[in-house]
Amino acid sequence: MQLDRLPVFTVANSEGKPLQYEIDGTPTALFYADIEAAKEELARATKQYPDLGCDLIPVGVGSAYKLSCEGKATVLPASADLAAAGAPKDALAIGQALPLFACMEMSQEIDGQPVLPLFMAWSDCASAVSQATQLDSPDEKLEIVGLSLPSVVDRLLSLESETNSFVFVAPSNSARYIEEYLAD
Repeated sequence: MQLDRLPVFTVANSEGKPLQYEIDGTPTALFYADIEAAKEELARATKQYPDLGCDLIPVGVGSAYKLSCEGKATVLPASADLAAAGAPKDALAIGQALPLFACMEMSQEIDGQPVLPLFMAWSDCASAVSQATQLDSPDEKLEIVGLSLPSVVDRLLSLESETNSFVFVAPSNSARYIEEYLAD
């Protein structure tokens, strides 16, 4: 699944099984879009459950979203991205749809089809827009729009399997964390 190119992180035990948290009376795995929030949860879990051998495990957004649709997990968006998508600054991540960000003017043509980059982090999208405008037209102000993960999934499911209308861009800080983790 295309969405599995985007990482979210869960705190897992030494066997690689995500820790379960009780939410509304149901055991639920938590998947963090924000690597820093995931690291904070890892520190809490390690302190609270030292014998579990906890670690952070990256999981594809598509797999985590599927589990959330089954009521087995929750995908927690980064608070900065929620705010960039228009949520109040004090909005809790639980229960919020994961926002993805795009600039419609940055659509590219690949194999004769328009392909829109979708960024998981607003800051990465804003940086790409800034770079694009500096190169092409520094005076032009391009708009960044927020899309919800459920709306993107609906769009993907409605497309023919050969059609790639999106290219997904993982958060730069998450990619950096994974690279550093694998290098150790």
